[in-house]
Amino acid sequence: MSYYHPDNPPVYPPPPQGYPPQGYPPQGYPPPGYPPQPTGYGYPPPQPQQEKKGPSFIEGCLAALCCCCLLDACF
Repeated sequence: MSYYHPDNPPVYPPPPQGYPPQGYPPQGYPPPGYPPQPTGYGYPPPQPQQEKKGPSFIEGCLAALCCCCLLDACF
């Protein structure tokens, strides 16, 4: 059984020189025509939002507050 000790670190052979080999990759990276141009997607673009015709959230809150105040004054 071998143990690692700070005074005796493990010795590995050096990697081969000149890696990657000359001409790697042979055709260049990325290959011509990559990525392919998109031809279309399954979903259509979203439609612009239409103007809402009803009261806004703030208007509804103000109306409810006024109703509460009116009911409080009456009773």
